[in-house]
Amino acid sequence: MVRAGKRSGARTAQIDMRRLVGRQMLPLAFVAIALWVFRDHLSGLDLTAIWTTLHQISIRQWGVAIAATAASFWAVGRYDMVLHGLLGTGISAHQARTSGASAIAIGQFAGFGVLTGALVRWRLLDELSLGRAIRISLAVSVSFLAGWAVVSSVAILLADTNLAFLRPAAVAVLSGSAGLAALSIWQPKFLPRLPSLRALWAILLLAFMDTFFAGVALYVLLPQGLAPDVVTFFAVFLISLGAGLIGGTPGGIGPFEVALVALLPAVPSEPLLAAALGFRLVYHVLLAALSMVVLFRGTLRPRAPTEPNLSAPFSSPYLPPQVERALWAAPRAEVNLLRQGDFGLLSSHVCARALAAPVGQSLIMIADPIGPGRETAAALHALCDVARTSHRAPMLYKCAARTAVVARQIGWRALPVAQEAWISPQDFATQGSSRRQLRRLLRKASASGVALVEGGRTLLLSRMRQVADDWSARHGGERGFSMGTFDADYVSCQRVFLAWKDDTLVGFLTLHEVQNEWTLDLMRQSRDAPDGTMHLLVVRAIESAAALNCPRLSLAAVPQPWADGSSELFRLLQYALKISGDAQGLRRFKSCFAPNWQQLYAAAPSTLSLATGLWDVLRHINRNSGARRE
Repeated sequence: MVRAGKRSGARTAQIDMRRLVGRQMLPLAFVAIALWVFRDHLSGLDLTAIWTTLHQISIRQWGVAIAATAASFWAVGRYDMVLHGLLGTGISAHQARTSGASAIAIGQFAGFGVLTGALVRWRLLDELSLGRAIRISLAVSVSFLAGWAVVSSVAILLADTNLAFLRPAAVAVLSGSAGLAALSIWQPKFLPRLPSLRALWAILLLAFMDTFFAGVALYVLLPQGLAPDVVTFFAVFLISLGAGLIGGTPGGIGPFEVALVALLPAVPSEPLLAAALGFRLVYHVLLAALSMVVLFRGTLRPRAPTEPNLSAPFSSPYLPPQVERALWAAPRAEVNLLRQGDFGLLSSHVCARALAAPVGQSLIMIADPIGPGRETAAALHALCDVARTSHRAPMLYKCAARTAVVARQIGWRALPVAQEAWISPQDFATQGSSRRQLRRLLRKASASGVALVEGGRTLLLSRMRQVADDWSARHGGERGFSMGTFDADYVSCQRVFLAWKDDTLVGFLTLHEVQNEWTLDLMRQSRDAPDGTMHLLVVRAIESAAALNCPRLSLAAVPQPWADGSSELFRLLQYALKISGDAQGLRRFKSCFAPNWQQLYAAAPSTLSLATGLWDVLRHINRNSGARRE
């Protein structure tokens, strides 16, 4: 079955493979041109001197070169760890390291690195289709090239004046890198989701370690007294490495040596090429041989099922039966946001723990864990493990006090960010001075002829969409993430109440539902809805919950008022969260019902990660603001 799936993946990736092969033709043409330009210099080389110098390399030099090669490939395998974590493939760390190092070693020896590396990864990882293996290979190549460009630029700026002609390009690369880091923080809507700063830093650090130790492996093979200063040599090595990458030949052979000879004119060509040949024996031939052993052993053992993982967001609001059961038993109805497509299911030990989503620099867990109270610590540990794998900072958003206490016990910083209004349906009544304003609005809505209907299996979704679009146009677009957005399938999975005036739908209300709680989600009304329409809908929902013995109905949360003891940074973030959703209007609306108020918190390992996480939440909530949904 697995191999059949892989053959299917091969057919879907056929066009991509042809493109990859075609892309090699142009670089090979550049290689031919470079060899033709340097033909006179190459024809004058003394091959006997190169061979003699190679034989003079000492055992100690070979040992240091092998150790440096091992250190370089320790970093090489971790490119795949970073990319698998970012893409959420579910491949374990061991599988990623081993398959990545083997793919790169064989790819750089055989040439056609992206295609060869994809085939090796496909062979070693049963969980990957060929199409996805190609995407992983492309992502690894692009990430290495980006890291190489930054490391090379720094080395060029630190090197002597022989490479001064490259300094403008180095400055441009570093400026572009700073801009990319800024975009990673800002995450503009018009760009695809960018890697987090942690992921960018990990790639940069791995590129430095990879290339530095590879340079050491070559440097120690040079005869004593002929090696240039370390910084200049490292810069030249990086430039030569880039020439080899552009060339696309196996191991960059040809362009790499030509660039070394051209950029190190003070070093005799024969000893330099002898060292390069020794470097290839250690760094390419030896590693390729070891990787071929791994390849012939076959598929790597799959990830252990006990490792925490985050599922991809579900493509449909209609969830698998086992997930539906887990949500129904959850203590908070807000877990039904899983149906909206932003969140995945955080699981460990084959047990659903919580809802979480990678957003900007953070991995956000929404509300409280799905399991009972004793599972809170396990959910936080699972969140930390997955956040570390995906190179993001873990954060809780809108969790209850009990969860915040557990977070504080493990050293996290917690901050009040919202207040949730909730009602006990069995105890609710419209009488009393605290609900005087509510009674007045209910009378106005009833007098205007508003009629209420609880939605059944068949909803008038086209009319509901008209109301939702009208509301969205008047409110600058729908929010998202922790707030519901209108979708026909999504609202079909909710409890719905409709408000009619004559034959016109003027408003509707939807609620998330679990065994012991209902929670308000969408509240949409047209511009022609009489005053009090939404209040009447909420009261109707409370009465229905009471009839079904639901012990708790949440009117959802509003942003936390300013706290005098908060730092200016958090007060600013709280203010931004408040204005993003008409917090004052929502608080007035919910206060009409004289509800109970419960404090909700955000929590993260540090003040910086907490502030960054709140910024990511704010950006994601408002990602649709100002634009109507189609």
